[in-house]
Amino acid sequence: MRKIKFTGNKHFPDYKLRDEITIEWSTWFKEKIFGKEPVYYNEELYSADLQRIRIFYQKQGYLNVTFGHPKVVMNKRNKVKLTVPVVEGEPVLISDISYIVDSTYTIEQVLSDQERKKLEFKTEATATKIFRDQAITNDKITIAEAFYDEGYPYTLVKHKLEVDTTLHSTQLNWYVNRGPKSYFGPTNVVGNSRIKTKSILRQLDYNEGDVWSKKAIDQTQKQIFNQGNYRVASVKTQIGAELVDTLPMQIIINEAPRWSIRFGAGYGREDKIRAFTDVQYLSFLTNTGRLNFYAKHSGLEPYNLYLKFSQPSFLFPINTLTLYPFMQRQNEPGYKIDRIGYSITFLQNFSKELNTSIAFIYEDVDVDTTGYMEGSSAKDTETFYQKTGIALGGIYNNTDPILDPVQGFVVSFNTKTNDILFSGDMPFFRVLTEFKTYVGLQKGVVLALKAKMGGIKRTDGEIFIPVEERFFAGGSHSVRGWSRSDLGPQDEDGTPIGGNSLLESSAELRFDLGRELKLTVFADAGNVWKDSFMYKLNDLHYSTGFGLKYKTVIGPAGIDFARPVFDNTNKWQIHFNIGHSF
Repeated sequence: MRKIKFTGNKHFPDYKLRDEITIEWSTWFKEKIFGKEPVYYNEELYSADLQRIRIFYQKQGYLNVTFGHPKVVMNKRNKVKLTVPVVEGEPVLISDISYIVDSTYTIEQVLSDQERKKLEFKTEATATKIFRDQAITNDKITIAEAFYDEGYPYTLVKHKLEVDTTLHSTQLNWYVNRGPKSYFGPTNVVGNSRIKTKSILRQLDYNEGDVWSKKAIDQTQKQIFNQGNYRVASVKTQIGAELVDTLPMQIIINEAPRWSIRFGAGYGREDKIRAFTDVQYLSFLTNTGRLNFYAKHSGLEPYNLYLKFSQPSFLFPINTLTLYPFMQRQNEPGYKIDRIGYSITFLQNFSKELNTSIAFIYEDVDVDTTGYMEGSSAKDTETFYQKTGIALGGIYNNTDPILDPVQGFVVSFNTKTNDILFSGDMPFFRVLTEFKTYVGLQKGVVLALKAKMGGIKRTDGEIFIPVEERFFAGGSHSVRGWSRSDLGPQDEDGTPIGGNSLLESSAELRFDLGRELKLTVFADAGNVWKDSFMYKLNDLHYSTGFGLKYKTVIGPAGIDFARPVFDNTNKWQIHFNIGHSF
């Protein structure tokens, strides 16, 4: 075997179909480097693989798929190239969906309008869509969970299809048997030794006697795990063989080790060699308190040291209070800076998608902008100062999957006030907001869009803004046609000095080239301006480029090539990334 390809497969690429078959072709690399034996063409094996592809198509709703006579081409070295003609036929569409509950009721009689709309939103199999086996399997779980949340843990869901082969359509009928309505019984905790049982029971999202709800169980498990002291925290309903209306609960705990350490190293074009270590100690000061010591070194951060004490469930189940003393040195293209200070932060998790924070921050800052770059005359009016402020932040993220999204959006908002609520000599207001969205255009093609805007302003009429609070553009996560911080205001020697207003946007098309490789094509626009909250759309800079990404367990890793367009400079920039640029 030299190669296998398909023709006529409009809805599924070749690599998807090759995933379903056992025949594979041999290559010089496989044979000479890995010592694999050549794969021989076999008609019996080919027929079995056609049946596998037929089953794959039928599961995707193409019940009438057929295959033409294969084209077999043999070269002089007896290597076979096999071309398989596919006639996909018309897919079967879902014409209508009905529900019958307990052999008597309609879905409208047993679920509220709100719960019904939520169910319709979650189900994958809907009228006019192509019938897919996996969608039916997923919807069976979704429908059962809708009734679980109404207090019916014994719910059974079945379906029946009425297929019209002439019209290529099917009627989908769901049959739901709810069983008895049930209630929470007593809760027992097992497996904990260091963490007190009462600390765990405080995280319950239900009370004994409440209507049983899977949603309350999931939330309880989340609240317990948020304490950060467990390898496993499982909340289970103890359902026996008999159908009863009061169900005892059990929480199974597997505590994490009291001491743990993480460390890592890597290399990036911007931060050069980097390394970090993070040492954690659990049950510090309080039953569930966590203490972390973190140390990092890189070209951009010669040192970054901090201690962080975290107290989960400080006021409410899903929140955390952190105390965070730190010491840091930064080496940026336009300045180097030493910072020492602390922050007190209150983190609140409202849902899986929405997280917010409020923090009090104090810093002593020592900044050096003079002569940092050879021959530079960049300098600011102040080089040592203190900052005291309040920072507010929030992020909503419903993207899926989280590391390589194909759908959903992210909205983040951060604002900071310095010396406004507290007496000080450097009052300013800073805001930064960002929006990202991901749209699956078709299988293997995703459109990603980003818009980012920021502004900062002194509130006492003075001009000086701390350099570390200013905005910089350019780099692997910004306008990629420029190097890090190189886009925006500069002094007479070309040293970046930052600005008080930022505007950026990006568009990126991501193409799957196979199971592990992606090609990206992108365009970026943006700039930084000296004046506060002043955005000049006719003064944007643009860049375009392409990249290659390899899928890993920690997200895509790869390289981007970009260059400015409509600009005096056309130098190519190369950026190495783990994860997407946005």
